[in-house]
Amino acid sequence: MSARAEERWDAVVVGAGLTGLVTAVRLARTVGPGRVLLLEAGGEPGGRARTTDHHGFRLDLGPRALYHTTRTRLHALGIRVPAHEPDLAGALALRDGTLHPGYAAPGPLLRTALLSPRERLAVARLLALSRARPALAGLDAATWLADRLPTERAREAAFAVLRISAYTGRPGMIAADALAAHFAEARRGVGYVDGGWRTLVDALALRARTLGVHLRTAGRVTAVEGGPHPHVTLADGPSVRTRSVVLAGLSRPAAERLLSGAGQESRSSAPQQTNRPGVPAAPLRTACLDVALSRLPSPDRSLVYGVDEPLYLSVFSRTARLAPDGGAVLHLVRHDDGSGLGASEVRKRLYELLDLCQPGWREVLVHERFLPAITTMTAVPEARTGGLAGRPGPRVPGRSGVFVAGDWVGPAGLLADACVLSGERAADEAAARL
Repeated sequence: MSARAEERWDAVVVGAGLTGLVTAVRLARTVGPGRVLLLEAGGEPGGRARTTDHHGFRLDLGPRALYHTTRTRLHALGIRVPAHEPDLAGALALRDGTLHPGYAAPGPLLRTALLSPRERLAVARLLALSRARPALAGLDAATWLADRLPTERAREAAFAVLRISAYTGRPGMIAADALAAHFAEARRGVGYVDGGWRTLVDALALRARTLGVHLRTAGRVTAVEGGPHPHVTLADGPSVRTRSVVLAGLSRPAAERLLSGAGQESRSSAPQQTNRPGVPAAPLRTACLDVALSRLPSPDRSLVYGVDEPLYLSVFSRTARLAPDGGAVLHLVRHDDGSGLGASEVRKRLYELLDLCQPGWREVLVHERFLPAITTMTAVPEARTGGLAGRPGPRVPGRSGVFVAGDWVGPAGLLADACVLSGERAADEAAARL
């Protein structure tokens, strides 16, 4: 690559999903217009936060919700999107193939016939008192629940509620500190976004442009090199010399590949778990069935969660504006519990759930989409990797000027919360070099 073909930018953000957009906006607010380049390998920004439109029905890639921290941080960046909180009081619990009045809200929990009075009180106390507990980092959630609840039935019932926000199929898959802290966050309020998450992506992209961020799509990066003047190599187009680079929203393996491709230090200098080097955290994948109906056959069955199987159904259009008048958008999920069910069997079980909750749905079907294994988290904070405290920070050891952000970075948050918090922190670290 000749010197004349090389571009120069003060800061480069790689990846224009939720993490990258937040990072770019935060950077531009700090350092001023015209200094930040945002590179996206695909044809449009959004990443996993994309929304598709089918004749006025807006479908996200599976169920997605905004929590209090994300909404607060977005407001601080000048981003406000219309979001509404679902009503949990009418939820139904699925156990032994039968629907029962649910217990996702405090009132129904204290009345449910699925638990004894002793079990109800124990589960209610655990859910109500959930908060950030760093001391739980070394425990998996299964051990935590066993320590806190008197029976296996109570533990199963509690995790059925906890799972709705954490997306893990069984409690042994996630560190107790992460599960407790995230459920405490969910208790502060959950928002479903009018128009789907494209509304959020569009608002962030507009804010970035207003602040002078240059967004370049089809900009696939093949290598990143750190140092006093970091270097970004693109598959097609001029390379970029900069002062700070943020790898935003990439999985840890993807970030490692870009850094290893630079031919700088050995692979061991790529991002590592801070307290347990070399032990990779596992990704979390979820099977989703997204459905658009011209009308909802059974409006009273709009929120159902499995107790003895990790299933979930929610009519998101009951809360957010996602469908034409009279229409409905539903998201059904089977969370991965390590059982190894094949895609055809999972799809069959989701159809069975839909048949049970919305009989006659096939007669009013507008569109359906089955996603057998979407990535929900690129790395689950596990007890074996030190929980939330075991996640790496934004600085990449041995790669000065290179920072990372995403749902596997930083000591706080899951899902979008982790993306936003780590993106802001990486942006601040990157700006300090400019």
